[in-house]
Amino acid sequence: MKNLKLIKPINIVLVVMGALFSALAVTQFVRVGNLIPAGMSGLSQLILMESSSRLGITLSYGLVYLILNTILLSFVFNKLGKKFLALSFLHVILTSIFIEIIPSFSITHDDILIPIFGGILNGMGSSLALKANGSAGGTDFIAIYYSMVKNKPQWDKIMYFNAALLIYSGWQYNWDLAFYSIIYQVVSTKIVDTYHDRYKLSSINIITTHADDVSKAILDTTRHGITMTEGIGVFKQEHRSILYLVANDFEVNKIVNAIKAADEKAFIEISSVERIEGNYRQKPLD
Repeated sequence: MKNLKLIKPINIVLVVMGALFSALAVTQFVRVGNLIPAGMSGLSQLILMESSSRLGITLSYGLVYLILNTILLSFVFNKLGKKFLALSFLHVILTSIFIEIIPSFSITHDDILIPIFGGILNGMGSSLALKANGSAGGTDFIAIYYSMVKNKPQWDKIMYFNAALLIYSGWQYNWDLAFYSIIYQVVSTKIVDTYHDRYKLSSINIITTHADDVSKAILDTTRHGITMTEGIGVFKQEHRSILYLVANDFEVNKIVNAIKAADEKAFIEISSVERIEGNYRQKPLD
């Protein structure tokens, strides 16, 4: 309950906006183009198609989507933060409701524009939920859990599951629509991978004459470890301290501001980190 009290109004606003975008992607593009979207949205769509063609039963997309997400939630309930799970499930519930109440109508009939703009909307919906420290639910639960374990983004791994959905869809129904769905999924995944930086890492090198002050400022901002070495500035032959640490991309600006406050003349170099091995503290999800 303590973590749930940390939910801020802006978190709720971002989740609501994200759910609206996700629902619009389904109602205005997925349904119109008969696409198979990624994750639980795609599985829900396939279940509806299967139940209709094989059993003659018309199911509620929103209800099927909600049930599938509830099942996945049960697997990660004790592994991820309660605030994160609450915001994620709020996104799932709102998306399910919006899908049921928002009417579908054709914005465009272009076979290429439908998956492109549908994917953009869906990616924006997921990104807003992630920005609110939640997620869009479904396979996001799995991707985020393993991103924490591996200390690097795992969104591309979800593509294997999505590929299986597309192969089955093309085999059973229409290969053309399956190929158009690939465009939708790739665009959506690219949007999320570009704008969600929680599991992207950066290395920070700082050259300073106030190592103690800068180190304290960094540790007051983040709990990542710092390694210090001594060096000499070749031009003036003056002693300098070199501090090194690795941090998540979303923490970098705060760390840089803290360094500048402690030593405004500090030289700071920031680089992207492709992979790390060893003990690294990933800030837990609340």
